[in-house]
Amino acid sequence: MAMASTTRRWKKLAVELFRAPSPKSRVPTLLFLLALTACNTSTPQRAQLLRADVFPNNDGLQLELTQELRLTERMKQALAHGIPLRLRYRISACGAQIEHALWLRYAPLDARYELQREGDAEVRGFARLAGLVAALDRVRLPLDLPPQARCGGYVRLDLDQAALPTPLRLPALMKPEDWRLQSPVRVWAPP
Repeated sequence: MAMASTTRRWKKLAVELFRAPSPKSRVPTLLFLLALTACNTSTPQRAQLLRADVFPNNDGLQLELTQELRLTERMKQALAHGIPLRLRYRISACGAQIEHALWLRYAPLDARYELQREGDAEVRGFARLAGLVAALDRVRLPLDLPPQARCGGYVRLDLDQAALPTPLRLPALMKPEDWRLQSPVRVWAPP
């Protein structure tokens, strides 16, 4: 219910913005709209990091995330039409800022959905979208830290809207409920 009232207020402000008599008087309203859009960024009903565990492997430390993601209908349609989606993981551990990304794609020639970690040659394929989403329930990300590092940290997940094709960026800004996927911060304790 709160989401609907926020959307109504946002639309009312957008109408006021375009009714402003001069471009100079539109600037404060536009800045306020952008700030309002940035304020309500968490979508816990669609993106939850349920658990974060750190464990050593051959190359250092690895972060294992148990998560629950629900793509919106608009995101599913975009994937089905060949538009890739980039999930971005922002990690802070031992004073280091680490970013990893996963690409979700649909390959129409192969008639399969694909999951690929950015910078990795391995591509996992799935016959159905449900299989791709199920594979996102547990994700492992390298931390690029030495195995002896003993520190806590936090991680946040979001859909990288800047990675959307240019024609979709404005609709993503104007209808954030269709394109926003961001988890609350998940903290883990030192191992």
